[in-house]
Amino acid sequence: MKKFIYILIALHVLIACKSKKEVAVAATEVKVPIWVSSRPNNGFKYVGIGVADKGKSSNYQMEAKKNALYDLSSEIKVNISSNSVLYTVQNNNNFNENFNSLINLTNSDNIEGYQLIDSYENEKQYWIYYQLDKAEYANQKAQKKQQIISKATNLISLSFNDEKNKDFSSCLKKRIQAFGVLTPYLSEEINFDATQTNGIKSVFDLTSVIQQQLQSISLMQQTDLPVLKPYQQTYAPLMYGLELSNNKSALQNFPFIVTSDEEKIKISEKTSTNNKGQLQLKVTNVEPINQTAAFALSPDISSLMGSDSLGRAGITVLKQFIQTPSLKVQARVNNINIFVTGTEKNFGKPTNLNLIEGIISQKFNGQEVQIVSKPAEADYIIESVAETQEDISSDILESNYKIKLAALVISLQLKNNVTQEVIFKTQVNDVYGYANNLEKAGMNAYSNPKLNTKLSEALFFLKRKILVY
Repeated sequence: MKKFIYILIALHVLIACKSKKEVAVAATEVKVPIWVSSRPNNGFKYVGIGVADKGKSSNYQMEAKKNALYDLSSEIKVNISSNSVLYTVQNNNNFNENFNSLINLTNSDNIEGYQLIDSYENEKQYWIYYQLDKAEYANQKAQKKQQIISKATNLISLSFNDEKNKDFSSCLKKRIQAFGVLTPYLSEEINFDATQTNGIKSVFDLTSVIQQQLQSISLMQQTDLPVLKPYQQTYAPLMYGLELSNNKSALQNFPFIVTSDEEKIKISEKTSTNNKGQLQLKVTNVEPINQTAAFALSPDISSLMGSDSLGRAGITVLKQFIQTPSLKVQARVNNINIFVTGTEKNFGKPTNLNLIEGIISQKFNGQEVQIVSKPAEADYIIESVAETQEDISSDILESNYKIKLAALVISLQLKNNVTQEVIFKTQVNDVYGYANNLEKAGMNAYSNPKLNTKLSEALFFLKRKILVY
């Protein structure tokens, strides 16, 4: 009986221990918060909830925070003021929804004063919950907006100092910077103290001044068009002068983008003026077109701002409000003019054949080269001197076969007609003629089929000094 009682007591103790253990385990289990499944609704607070998958990133907590802050900023509705820049763009049917995305992204980067309310995680996900007091946010935003407007005001004021000093680039940069800092507030009404900004009262006025400044860029008068020749090894840059129409001062050190609709002309797309206002347009390749080619020069405000974060932040949006003017410049693409001259003699006497000149003209005349009749019109001059002489083997042939052997020697020279520099020289040999006397042997050398072959070989190398395909 006693043993039975001891067994009952032992079982009771075991059951009690098990129950306590189950209660302890249950107490350690984390319940899923209500805010995970049901989004809180608070009239005085903005709510931001973010979640991240643990398996996708080791930095899942930061990912969840980022998502929560973006969610928080998305809850802050962007109300477009009827006096704002974006409202005007929207009414002109040019509104881009990316502006709202831009504002939300900017908000998520600059939100302050939010509080961590709770977090939750399970085996697969991590959740985080933030709140932001609406009144506190509105107060912070108003203070920050005023600081931004003050900063933009100072930049605009300084830009007019640059304008007085005729520093066009620095002046424009400051105005673009001013627009850049104002970008997060383009959906709201922004007013400046006109006494501090030289009459600029709003963002509309600022964009108008930027537009007018860009439109003041003009081309200096040019008497002659620059000329391009096809298939040159190198090209001297085309030079154009740029100035400001309002004060006729040179546009110094300002970047441009160059474009061309002519596929047969390859150019460098980036260039800038020097301190004299001269712009160098770099040409890399020209194919024959024999006409006037046009190029468009557009102010490159992205390159002007360089790595400046203030300016670059607003350029994408600014381009929606202004038109970047382009200037048209031209160049003439002409064929290469060649003048061919030569003498042809047979043992000192003129042959009157003009045979060598004819072969040279035939080899060069084409769509990229034109044979001209006057030396003054030529870019290059090809000179040929052809003369026959008795070959060293002639005496042996005469004694054995009563035959004379004449050798035709042709000297070729290529001269740059502008610089008068001789840029190529060569000699054609191994062309012979046979006859019972030297005069006939010399004339037969001129009619030897080998002449065309040998002369063509020499002209191939001469032509490469003029044209590079």
